[in-house]
Amino acid sequence: MIIEVLFGEICNLYGDPQNAVYLSQTMPEAELIHTSLDSVPFFAENRPDIILIGSMSDNMHSSVVEKLKPYKQRLIELINDNVVFLVTGSACEVFCNTIENVTLETKIAGLGIVPFDAKINWFDRYNGKVLGSCNGMTLTGFKSQFSMLYGQNNDNYFVNVDRGIGINRESKLEGYKDHNFFVTQILGPILPLNPEFCEYLISLTGEKATAAFKEEAMDAYNQRVKEFSDPKIKFE
Repeated sequence: MIIEVLFGEICNLYGDPQNAVYLSQTMPEAELIHTSLDSVPFFAENRPDIILIGSMSDNMHSSVVEKLKPYKQRLIELINDNVVFLVTGSACEVFCNTIENVTLETKIAGLGIVPFDAKINWFDRYNGKVLGSCNGMTLTGFKSQFSMLYGQNNDNYFVNVDRGIGINRESKLEGYKDHNFFVTQILGPILPLNPEFCEYLISLTGEKATAAFKEEAMDAYNQRVKEFSDPKIKFE
C-alpha cells in the first residue's frame, strides 16, 4: 500500500493532515510518501494506491494549479484507473474549471477535472456541520470556507446531505465523485470522524483493514450522529 500526500507544507489546514495520519495508523505497513511543492510527484511515473490533498489558504491555489497543470492528463489516467483520491476542503477549488475571487476581483483557470466553478468571497465565510449519506453510510463532518462551488453534480455527488449544505447554500448534494476520485469540502478531518468510511476507502484499493482505535472512534461517531440528528442543534 502506497499513500501519497501532496504538498503538506501548505495543504495542512483544518486538521486535514490527520486523514493521512489515521490511514497510517490503520495500515501501519503502508508506505507514506510526502510530496513537497518543489519536487516531482511520485504519481507522475508511479501508481500510488491513495492520493491525498488537503486544505490550503486561498492565495496558494494558483501555485498548486501551476504545479499540477503539467500532470493533468496523468491525474485523469489515474482517476480512470481507479486510484483512490481524497481531495478535501479548499483543495477542491484547484480541480475546478475556474476559481474566482470576488473580493479581489480576480479569476484564474483551475485544472478543469471537476465540472464546477468556484467563487470565493472573503466577506462571506460559511461555518457549519454536515450530516448526510454516502454509499449507505452516514457521514458527519464540518465546513469552514469562503468559497462556494457551482455546477452540475446530480449524477456525481459525494454526499446526499440531510442537514447542512451541499456544494453551495442552495444545494443538498455535496462534493463530487468519479470512479474512486472523491472531492469534498467536508473537514473534520473526515476519516477519523467517519471510521467506516475510512475502511471503505481502503477497500477500494483491494485491501481490507479495521480502522484504528475502532471502538473509541465509533463511540465518538455514534455520539456525533445522535447530536447532529437532534433538530435543536444548529448547523451554522
